[in-house]
Amino acid sequence: MIHDLKIEYEFAKLHFIGKNNWELRKNDRDFKVGDTIQFTVIEWEGSSNWKYERTITNVFDDTNLGLQDGYVILSIEKEL
Repeated sequence: MIHDLKIEYEFAKLHFIGKNNWELRKNDRDFKVGDTIQFTVIEWEGSSNWKYERTITNVFDDTNLGLQDGYVILSIEKEL
């Protein structure tokens, strides 16, 4: 499944320089390992047409370890 999500430029930049390989998101889309996220970058020189994809490699949703109910941490990696 492909999930279309918006992301601010500052956070997208962290994906590209290798400092962030995860996303904290509300779990309103039933994310699954193997799904693809198509990010659309917003607030980047007034444009919203820069897009890139990442694959979900792990979905963490354990509220016993402090994660708020209804949210997930998605481990992501660049598609090869």
